[in-house]
Amino acid sequence: MTGLLERSLLLGLGVLTLTRDKVREFVDKLVEEGEVRPEEAPSVIDKLVARGEKEREELRKLVREELDKARASMPVVSRKDIEDLSQKIDELAAKVEELAGKRTTKRQTS
Repeated sequence: MTGLLERSLLLGLGVLTLTRDKVREFVDKLVEEGEVRPEEAPSVIDKLVARGEKEREELRKLVREELDKARASMPVVSRKDIEDLSQKIDELAAKVEELAGKRTTKRQTS
């Protein structure tokens, strides 16, 4: 019975990534080893799958909350903001090229 508790705990930690088929394989192995009675297997599978789904949903909720916090702390940048900045960069680049050209011309005439 101690082995069952230990395995259940380990399964609980990894149950987020397990599919129903993997849970069934795991429980079938427990049945073969005598850790679970065959008549208990379907309910054990259902409980483990339900637990996995619950934990998966809790993880999704936690991730959503963290993303919402991150979004709230970041300024919102629109496509127009990016386009405006891009235009300003282009204008500044043109001015820099123009000024660089004037300096070259002045040096050549001196």
